[in-house]
Amino acid sequence: MERKCRNIIFLDIDGVLNSLPYFESIKDTDETYNEISDFHLKKLAEIYHTCNAEIVLSSTWRDLDDPSDKVCYQMYEYLLKSLAKYDMKITSKTPMIHMNRPLEIITWVNNQTDKENINFVSLDDDFSVKDYAQYKIADKLIHTKFFCNDISEGGLQQEHVDK
Repeated sequence: MERKCRNIIFLDIDGVLNSLPYFESIKDTDETYNEISDFHLKKLAEIYHTCNAEIVLSSTWRDLDDPSDKVCYQMYEYLLKSLAKYDMKITSKTPMIHMNRPLEIITWVNNQTDKENINFVSLDDDFSVKDYAQYKIADKLIHTKFFCNDISEGGLQQEHVDK
């Protein structure tokens, strides 16, 4: 019997669903939560739905999923609602291992019973191709930018979706 492949998006938030120019563009708004750009959410939704993917949260935002900390948990709920707006959801989270996202990702994959049937990408602005290469997953990185000069360069862009 043929096993079904799983397509996974390891999702970082800051630098993928926003950027420094995005924050500069919204600094005069008075919305309580506006850390996630709708433009970038639409790009993520394009990947998610086209690839029939699952989202595994690899961002430090995964720490916000603590109902006992009301302030942090409200941010986490904001993330969930933002994703749900485009019919997306988080199915899992990577483990915390020394704040080393590539190691956390490969550990998560290796802990899956169907690991040989997993295809994945990591949407990440923090870690380099060299960091990912240490774990032989450099080809899985879609490298985005938080620090840039123009909103058209920051976060998830069409060129990343096309990859």
